[in-house]
Amino acid sequence: MGPTGVGKTNLAMELFQQIQIEIISVDSVQIYKNLDIGSGKPTKEELKIYPHSLIDILEPSEKYSTAKFQIDCLKCINRAFESNRIPVLVGGTMMYFSHLINGISRLPSVSGKIRSTVEKDFDEKGATEMHNYLKIIDPESSSKIHPNDSQRIKRAIEVFKATGKEFSQWKKEHKREINNLIDSSKVIQLAIKPKDKTLHRDSVATRFNNMIDEGLIEEVEKILSLNDMSRNSQSMKSVGYKQVCDFLEGDIGLDDMISTSINATRQLAKRQMTWINNWEGLTVLENNSKLISSVKNMILNQ
Repeated sequence: MGPTGVGKTNLAMELFQQIQIEIISVDSVQIYKNLDIGSGKPTKEELKIYPHSLIDILEPSEKYSTAKFQIDCLKCINRAFESNRIPVLVGGTMMYFSHLINGISRLPSVSGKIRSTVEKDFDEKGATEMHNYLKIIDPESSSKIHPNDSQRIKRAIEVFKATGKEFSQWKKEHKREINNLIDSSKVIQLAIKPKDKTLHRDSVATRFNNMIDEGLIEEVEKILSLNDMSRNSQSMKSVGYKQVCDFLEGDIGLDDMISTSINATRQLAKRQMTWINNWEGLTVLENNSKLISSVKNMILNQ
C-alpha cells in the first residue's frame, strides 16, 4: 500500500518478473471498466504481461462496496494459492485493506430519505461545514475523520440521524461481525512512502497534467455517454473524475479544474499517509533503488 503516485504498480510488476506472484488490485477506481487514464490503471499492454485481478470488473454505472471487495478479494487469494502463486495485494484504497484484515462493523439500515437529506446538505454546505456539524453531534468520530473525507463524514451523520446515536458509540455497541478473514500473523504488511515529500507533491501535479494530455477529458465524455451513466454515479465521484465532470458541466473552467484536481489528489495522498502512519504492524519502506530487493527478500523469507 502507499499514497497515490508513489510507484506501487511498478513495484508489483517488477516483482512479477522475479517471483511467482498473483497481483490483486486494491483500488476502488480501477475496478471500473473505461476508467483508465484517471485511475492510473496499467495499460492494456502491461495487463497482458502482468495480469491484475480485480481490475475492470464493473461497468462505470455499477456500485461496489467494501463487503463485496472482501468476498472478491478472498476468492482471488484462494485462487492464487491453488495456483502456487503468492498473492500480492497492491493499491491505495486503505479502507479495503483495513476491512480485509480487521473485518467490518455492520452499519445500521439508513433510509433513502436520510441519505438524500445528508447528500443535499453536503451539496449546499460543503464538506468543511458538515465536518463542523459532526464535531457537535459526535466529537470522537470527527477527531478521527479528515475534514475532506466526505464519504466517512456522510456515513457518521447518516448513522446519527438513523439511530440517534453517535457513530463512535454505535460501533462500540456493535463489535465487528466479520473478523479474521485473513490471519494477519501470516501477512506481510508493507507500505511505500515517498523518498522526498516535495518531489512527490510536484510529481502529483505532473502526473495529473499528463493525464489531461493523454485524454482524460475525452475519456470522461465517453464514459458519461454510456447507458445509465451520470455525473452522480459512484465511479464519477472519484478524485479527478469528479472535477472533470464539474468542468464538462460548466461549473468550473479548465485551469480551475486542473488545480482543484491536483489539490484533491494531494489531499488524498495526505489521508493515505495518515492511515499508514497510524497502522499497527506495518513495515514502511522508502521508494529507492533498494526497494525491490527488500520487498522480494521479505516475501521469500516469510
